[in-house]
Amino acid sequence: MNDGGAAILILVYLATVLVVLWLLFATVWRMAEKRGHNPWGWLFISLCWSPVGSIIVMWVFFPILDVEK
Repeated sequence: MNDGGAAILILVYLATVLVVLWLLFATVWRMAEKRGHNPWGWLFISLCWSPVGSIIVMWVFFPILDVEK
């Protein structure tokens, strides 16, 4: 593989990693909003601890609020 092909593969890999990270943190944000919590606090917790851990904690311990809009 030449250097151009390797550079393209690296860029594709980096873009994929960024999209996956964005999806994880967007999931934390949406879950916090649906449960009536401050999303910024949960984002801070997920940065310090783990986004997957934050998702599991919210899923197990906090019910979704049924708010009529």
